[in-house]
Amino acid sequence: MKKLLLLFGVMGVLMFTSCNDDDDSYSLNNFWLSSGTVTKEVGSFYVTTDKGKKLWPSASDISPTLLNDGMRVLVNYTILGNTNPNSTYDYNVKINDLSQILTKPVFEFTAETSVAVVDSVGNDAVTIVDAWFTGNYLNVEFEYGGGSTVHFINLVYDQENPKTDNGEFILELKHNKNQDQYNYLLWGIASFDVSSFKLQDATKVDFLIRSKSKDGQYSYNKVVSYKYGTAEAAGLLKSNYMPNKASEFSTIR
Repeated sequence: MKKLLLLFGVMGVLMFTSCNDDDDSYSLNNFWLSSGTVTKEVGSFYVTTDKGKKLWPSASDISPTLLNDGMRVLVNYTILGNTNPNSTYDYNVKINDLSQILTKPVFEFTAETSVAVVDSVGNDAVTIVDAWFTGNYLNVEFEYGGGSTVHFINLVYDQENPKTDNGEFILELKHNKNQDQYNYLLWGIASFDVSSFKLQDATKVDFLIRSKSKDGQYSYNKVVSYKYGTAEAAGLLKSNYMPNKASEFSTIR
């Protein structure tokens, strides 16, 4: 039986073919990698991708008992065909693999936060690849070096340095490598609940997202807008994902 694991992949050279998931002609040799959310039904489940497509698992080795309603996942699938026009789903798919995406709240530093806690969150290099919203989650795709031990990933809001001069909340992706050696370039996705940042009498909140690179300088530095109650047409979608090394899975915490 396949097990669900928190996402932790060895990242190599990516090779892509042209991808059009609205094409009626599908091949069993093609597959897609998408981030999404699980919806449980009696004895079954389906996945809604972050781009809003509903995937019905016509073929899958994943037991619904391993899944929770609302679980954030990375799904590797092959499209078998479009569903009929009256269906609530968009595609019949074969699920090749399913991995749980790390999901956690934003970590807040306050004036009372101890030096030991700050140190445990870490200040090691991590590179943000992309960021997008799904409901109340800010999803962050990232890369970092490691290969032997468990790493810790957090999105931090520092109340001592809360906003930019333009009023955006500052959120920094933090990484603790636990003294791991840089053996591989590793890749992951985490989803952070940002609902606590909602403001009264407003429809959106702006965040400055950043992380520190190996030279200690801030990178990414992009402003993203969290719009309440909306689902952006964004998310991870990669076609025929083929790393030059076999993927490994372990725990990111």
